[in-house]
Amino acid sequence: MTSGRQRRRVVPDYMAAARLTVPEHISVERTTLVYVAPDAAAHGLDPPGSHLMVLLEHGPLSVYECAAHLGLPYYVVRLLVAGLVGGGTLLTRDPPATDLPDIEILELVLNGLRAL
Repeated sequence: MTSGRQRRRVVPDYMAAARLTVPEHISVERTTLVYVAPDAAAHGLDPPGSHLMVLLEHGPLSVYECAAHLGLPYYVVRLLVAGLVGGGTLLTRDPPATDLPDIEILELVLNGLRAL
């Protein structure tokens, strides 16, 4: 029977990523999209890594979205993703670039707001 309280983590968040070796050439940011490599296997992964693999089965997510779904801090998921990319389990890509709004339109809106 469970009381209304959530279970406390046995292992702190920073320890969940402690065994990872993160290559320095891999850059993972908040908006980096993460997806499972075509030939990746979840065998031998620690629990956070296997939970991330299950989460990404339905399609790519950003690192922030992964952190929210896993209930782990962003920096822990960032290390986790970078380590799994280094091992060939996950792949990443930057989100599509968006065009910035025209500066003239922004200036017109700002001037209009100031006039109020």
